[in-house]
Amino acid sequence: MLLPVPSAASLPLETVIARVNRVPHSVARGAVAAGDRRARIVGGNVTTIGAVPYQVSLRYAGRHICGGSIISYQWVLTAAHCLDWYPDNDEISVRTGSTRQAVGGSLHEVFHYHLHADYDMREFQWDVATVRVRTPMVGPGRVAIALPSLAGEWSGGAPVTVTGWGYAATKGEVVDDLRLVRLDVVPREVCNRTWTGYISVDMICAGGLGVDACDGDSGGPAVQDGVQHGIISWGAIECGNGLPGVFTNVAHPSVRNFIRRTTMV
Repeated sequence: MLLPVPSAASLPLETVIARVNRVPHSVARGAVAAGDRRARIVGGNVTTIGAVPYQVSLRYAGRHICGGSIISYQWVLTAAHCLDWYPDNDEISVRTGSTRQAVGGSLHEVFHYHLHADYDMREFQWDVATVRVRTPMVGPGRVAIALPSLAGEWSGGAPVTVTGWGYAATKGEVVDDLRLVRLDVVPREVCNRTWTGYISVDMICAGGLGVDACDGDSGGPAVQDGVQHGIISWGAIECGNGLPGVFTNVAHPSVRNFIRRTTMV
């Protein structure tokens, strides 16, 4: 069921988490007929922020709700569905430079954020947002990730690295130590058949049986050969059940131009 856009008043943390972990309306509506499909690290390993220094934790009410990535010393890239209830700037923050999402590194207040103008909160199309922090994200464990050119969609020849503090098992809880998993690229036409026509041009896919992103990983980076090609968007209820994970296609002209226009990156 699509959650309504709430009022400007602060929301309870549980409501925010439920909203962030929802799925596209059409996918949720077809869940039973399609084999219980729903939203979105399973099968991965613990890593360190030194290995992926672009990773950040997006936080609400002092708790991790989504991942994100550093794309410059003042800008973070994440998913629009992580912010589509439009919280006040002072209700959210970004933790950088820490392997642990709850402590360490530094917390950055948010100056403002942008959601893609064509973002569809029902179907998760154009699921991309940019967040500007008030204090520079510099120092150990804080390095911007490169972004692709307009023609730079990922290829099937190399694995995709996905990182985050999301659930390590379906119906679990976010973990404290950063985890990493490597996924195989799934061609869009194959992914679209698997997801019965839900994959649009702004989406790309990766995954396999027993390896996946999961709830709490939303907004995090999907990286191939040192370039962030994807933003974790949605996937299966039973994380790691073999259905491909779906990512916002950073190289799509509308997505890439949105990032450039709002951040100059």
